[in-house]
Amino acid sequence: MFIKIYQSQYVKHVAYLLTVCVLCMSFTIRKPLDVILPSGTSVAMETVSAINSKDATVGQIVEFKIKADIKVGEKVVIAAGSIAKGQITRAQHTKAIGKEGFIEVQIKSVTAVDGQEVFLANSNLYKEGDNKQTLSIVLGVLVCVLFLLLKGKDAEVAPGYQVIASVAGNTNIKVAE
Repeated sequence: MFIKIYQSQYVKHVAYLLTVCVLCMSFTIRKPLDVILPSGTSVAMETVSAINSKDATVGQIVEFKIKADIKVGEKVVIAAGSIAKGQITRAQHTKAIGKEGFIEVQIKSVTAVDGQEVFLANSNLYKEGDNKQTLSIVLGVLVCVLFLLLKGKDAEVAPGYQVIASVAGNTNIKVAE
């Protein structure tokens, strides 16, 4: 009998305590805060994989990784490690007579913390290989005509190559409070 009374009082106290805890909890919903990422903000990034003029094609999408958080005040608007997208606008592999290969990539955009696309500007990456044109012509004229078939070097951008782009225009981004 004593155990039944003790158990029922214990259950009542626990139920009362749980009710008070639930009522004390705050049920406010945090609204996202609009932050403006200003035009011209620098965004440092690096290539994710190697880009080679021998294998590259115009229109191919290339990925870059953001190196550090981009903040407005204390709010992160673009997280470190986010992927930026670029597109190869010009590519040429090596040619005869020592002509070098080259590659040009235009970095287009990056994804913000709220999922929207932030457009980037002033962000072309251009690389050339070694030019062997003079060597090819001199050896072709003086030694043997077959030296005119000598090719230059392809352009190559190694993984981790650093690039800095800037935000194209003011962008409203929703961040958690």
